[in-house]
Parts: sequence; structure tokens; C-alpha cells
Amino acid sequence: MDPHLARWVEEAARLFEAGGVPRMAGRALAFLLVADPPEPTAKEVAQALGVSKGALSPALGYLVRLHLLERFRRPGERADRYTMRPGAWRRILEEQARMLGRFRELAERGLALVGENPRLREVRDLYAFLEREFPLLLAKLEEG
Repeated sequence: MDPHLARWVEEAARLFEAGGVPRMAGRALAFLLVADPPEPTAKEVAQALGVSKGALSPALGYLVRLHLLERFRRPGERADRYTMRPGAWRRILEEQARMLGRFRELAERGLALVGENPRLREVRDLYAFLEREFPLLLAKLEEG
């Protein structure tokens, strides 16, 4: 892999890790975003990242379970291939939008228990705003 691209993959992996994705899964995800061809085998991903297939396998399984990657086989091949799942990023954002409502509801239940509380009110108001506006942003994205 080109050294500049390798640095980018590592930078992206650190960002994914900061967002809660395990380091190896972040490295695999970053590589698959730029892999050429876009459907490498686990062996090819491992070689590109300079890791063992055994170290990589749980990370790929994790990303498949998150529905970010698809695992498939081409006819006549014995090795699984991996590719980014179409629409995966949007589905993640939609799930995060659902979480916004859950945080708002939690804050509302807290307010019902303790009465007026500026900290909980701030949380409720922020998440109510995000819950209302986030779907509009996704709709604008679809419009192009």
C-alpha cells in the first residue's frame, strides 16, 4: 500500500476508534473504504494492513454484524470477500437519530421525577432539537 494511503488508513482508524470502534475493526473499515479492487479477501486485507488473518478475522466479523460490510463468495472461489455495504452509513445515521429520541425521552422522564432541573432541561431541549432536525438533514441528503 502506498505510504501516504497507509497513513490515511491509520488516521481514519484512530478516528473510528475514538468513536467506539475497536482499533483493528477501524483499520479494516478504513482500508475497505479505499480498497482497489473494492472486494478484497480477508487475506488481501491482512496483507495490506500488515497483520495476520487471525487477528483480522474477528474485526471483519464485527463489521459484518454491524451491517457495514457484506461477506460473500464469488462462484468458484473458496475465500470470502468483503465489501462496504451500500447505504451502510445512512443506516448508521438513522439508528443514531432513533437514539436521539431515546435520550430526549430519558431526560423527560427524569424531569417528571425531579421537577424543574436546568441540566435535564438542557439535555431534553438539545435532544428534542436534534431529533426534530436530523431527519430533515437526511432528507436533504437524499434530495442531492
